[in-house]
Amino acid sequence: MGPARVSLRDGRCASIRPVRPADLDGLRAFFAALAPLTLKMRFHLPLREVDEAQLRAFTQVDHRNHVALVAESCGTPHGRTAIIADARYACAAGADSAEFAVVVAEEWRRIGLGTHLARALLTAAHLAGLKRLCGDTLVDNTGVRAFLRSLGERSATFKGADVIERCLETASRTLPFTHPGESP
Repeated sequence: MGPARVSLRDGRCASIRPVRPADLDGLRAFFAALAPLTLKMRFHLPLREVDEAQLRAFTQVDHRNHVALVAESCGTPHGRTAIIADARYACAAGADSAEFAVVVAEEWRRIGLGTHLARALLTAAHLAGLKRLCGDTLVDNTGVRAFLRSLGERSATFKGADVIERCLETASRTLPFTHPGESP
């Protein structure tokens, strides 16, 4: 499957594609460039960096129970691209819902990239027979709360003093994006 090019609200473009094992260095650079607060919001821990074992696990996807997408900048005049966002879901075999997460580099936020990635995940999940994608968010993550509401969040459940599980239904979600395990 080739990348899907998306146009963003500020005129830039990005390409969305499935994660490959060869993305290890790109993911390492992406997560290393994130601000500490962004890492905390994504992993719910105060991290300075994502450990090597986790990065390797992020590149080992089966495109069924673990679907992962990256967005890359469309490139510069020199043809360089960089990973600018990571989105993924994971579930147990036979489950009807999956945990998901989306993280976008600071300079690529609020221009529609996260929405494109979330819709691509929802489409992949729907095609895989999943009913919903759920993700844990910190209570004080107001940006994600607004983002998920804009995507039609249907439920939110407190899981502790500072964590809320938020769910999106996959039914009737479409985006012109082929499921990572299928041919275009």
